[in-house]
Amino acid sequence: MTEQAWKPKRASGTTPDSSSDSPLVELSVRSSECKSALEEVVGGIKGVKLKESQSAKHPAVIILELEDNPEQTFCVIREMGKDAKGTEIFLTSSTLDSAVLLEGMRAGAKEFLAQPIQKKEVEDAFKRFFERFNAGNIKNDEQKKAGKMMAFFGGKGGVGTTSIAVNLAVALVNLPTKPSVVLVDVNQHGGDLPLYLDLQPNHSFRDIASDLTRLDHTFLIRVLTKCENGLQVLASGYDDLSTGRLSPACVETTLALLQSSFDYIILDCGHVLDLTTKKGLEMADLIFVTSALMVPVVHRTKRILELLRGSGFPPQKICLVMNRYSSAEKDVLQETEDILKQKAHWLFPNDYPSVSQAVNSGKSIIEIAPKSSVGKSFMNFARSFDEQSNMSQGKSSVFSWFRPFTSRKTQTAES
Repeated sequence: MTEQAWKPKRASGTTPDSSSDSPLVELSVRSSECKSALEEVVGGIKGVKLKESQSAKHPAVIILELEDNPEQTFCVIREMGKDAKGTEIFLTSSTLDSAVLLEGMRAGAKEFLAQPIQKKEVEDAFKRFFERFNAGNIKNDEQKKAGKMMAFFGGKGGVGTTSIAVNLAVALVNLPTKPSVVLVDVNQHGGDLPLYLDLQPNHSFRDIASDLTRLDHTFLIRVLTKCENGLQVLASGYDDLSTGRLSPACVETTLALLQSSFDYIILDCGHVLDLTTKKGLEMADLIFVTSALMVPVVHRTKRILELLRGSGFPPQKICLVMNRYSSAEKDVLQETEDILKQKAHWLFPNDYPSVSQAVNSGKSIIEIAPKSSVGKSFMNFARSFDEQSNMSQGKSSVFSWFRPFTSRKTQTAES
């Protein structure tokens, strides 16, 4: 693919379909007999629609089959209750153990459908669903706003792209509004993002890519790794030494599903502009090109910015962030901005001891040094995206995604 051939486009997976406002029903059922019976019965219920395979639209109901280990299913139900807000879970199983069913209801399941499937039981369950739905207890996917997706791409390797993505994600989780945040490693050339959080994920993008037909909200929740602070992480699973490659189609479908379930999706795109990285950049609401005030870094950052502009990205979608900045470099910064033809949107102060300690300990700067200049800078950076925080402080936020950034002043921890 030549640079001229690549034209960015927004994914349409999360755009509401105006032709149908019927609540969607997703089937996450292993038993083929049970699945066929549910497809027949649910397909005949007026007012709901079965969710198509690979659709990124947010389901109003997920019918989930109880696993051999019930606790695994209950964990999935609890996580979906937090991240897939507004979705009801119907549990189905051939097991009629009252203790297990009670635990399922405590986990968040709204209805139980015994196997073999009985048509009247399913219809009665959906009658109760419609009562709750019409009462306003559930938001359908037209009412639910898609999550905000931000991609971080390195002007050159070693400028701290992963560190910035990780610490922004942790800072967002720590906001008073407690948004749901997922951190996604789209880097196939050294995806070491889990090391920054001392994680050893059991699953990664590889599990999704191995069979894309299995991907739905339930499977996606199982693949994610959850941190103690509530942050969810999707590891890459790829590096330059691994076999296979992640396809743009897999990235597009996965990100669209995440966008329907989370408030913020933070992408670590590395610094190599391959097809999968380009797909992530296309889908993102904002692209943050990370750089530093060093000649080789500035030289390559200039080329990256020119490529993005020449490929048709709106200027207001591209933001420049400078890492390891010192106030003594004010004149150098101004000269660099002239060379790059781009004002820096954010300046992260140079605090090598704090950053080094955080990376080596597998913790975020927010945990290691929250009162340091760089720790405060990340919290201010996170607040700039939060409407509620900015309204309470009388500030305008970058939630006005496509407002030109030329009038916004560069912000540091000190400001």
